[in-house]
Amino acid sequence: MRSVIAFMLLSLATAWVSCSSTSGQNSSRSTLAERPDPLREFAGTWRGTSFSTYALAKVKIGFEIKQNGNNFKGDYRCWPGNIICTNNIQRGWVHGQITARGFTVAMEDTSWCLFFMDEFYPPSARGEYTCYEGGMVMDRGLFQLKGIAPALQPENHARGKATHKGIMSTS
Repeated sequence: MRSVIAFMLLSLATAWVSCSSTSGQNSSRSTLAERPDPLREFAGTWRGTSFSTYALAKVKIGFEIKQNGNNFKGDYRCWPGNIICTNNIQRGWVHGQITARGFTVAMEDTSWCLFFMDEFYPPSARGEYTCYEGGMVMDRGLFQLKGIAPALQPENHARGKATHKGIMSTS
């Protein structure tokens, strides 16, 4: 029953984001939407920050993305910035498709977030996110990311400290 409710909420959120983002007010959004596979180049390691408009605080985030055909999945990490990560959850699992501008992150505590790319011009990206728990919005904000060149990824860099699947520790 819980998974049915979560699936319905995810479907509703995806439909809402899809419908609300079709306005032509932002040319970067319409340009990204015209691309047949807007997240085709999202595979790899990404680092950045997210800013919660609810908590007015910033945390560090990272993604390690692997692509398989039109689908991608991977790991999400959060490190404290000027506040701890939402619900003190520092790990999640990413699922998405290169044909969409949004992707989901399932968190360790069964909450989940929808990340939506407003701009994606590798090696940089930025957008909006909304996190849900128990059918309610628990956080909303903005994020920005930078892709890390393969030569600088932890497994190839002498000074990097690998933690899990190549995501660097910030300590």
